Amino acid sequence: MTEMSDWPDQRGSAVLSATDCRRLLEQGSGKVGRLGFLIEGNPVVLPFNYMLLDEDVLLCLGPGSTLDALLSEPMVAFEIDHTDHLDADDPEGWSVLVQGNAQVIRDHVTMQRAAASGLTPLVGQSGQVHVLVRSEFVSGRRFQVAALARFGWHAGTS
Repeated sequence: MTEMSDWPDQRGSAVLSATDCRRLLEQGSGKVGRLGFLIEGNPVVLPFNYMLLDEDVLLCLGPGSTLDALLSEPMVAFEIDHTDHLDADDPEGWSVLVQGNAQVIRDHVTMQRAAASGLTPLVGQSGQVHVLVRSEFVSGRRFQVAALARFGWHAGTS
């Protein structure tokens, strides 16, 4: 992961360090994130639960259009985020983005580690193809969400 120090960006969000991004990815491990990729040139974003395997994002899926797309266009983005409830004291949110190549795990040792990770796909009948999203670039932001209340936004909605 590329190391970044905490500093405000041009919009006032705090840029998270690679260490903070890693910690948040680890805390969310086993939960749901979103994978952005291309299918026949069209951008798609799908929810996946994930685990970390070393510093990479581990996904489990089956044969089909998603796997085909990842094999033909492996550069992807994986994102997790969180927002506090607006009634919390000084509510904030954060987002972590992992960018890198997705690759099907083919070596026996890594396949065993992936199988032992405890990752359970979101959908039944998903298959048992383990894919790693290589953490080539990791970035994150922390931001205040109280201002969003002016627009009628509530945590847990988009």
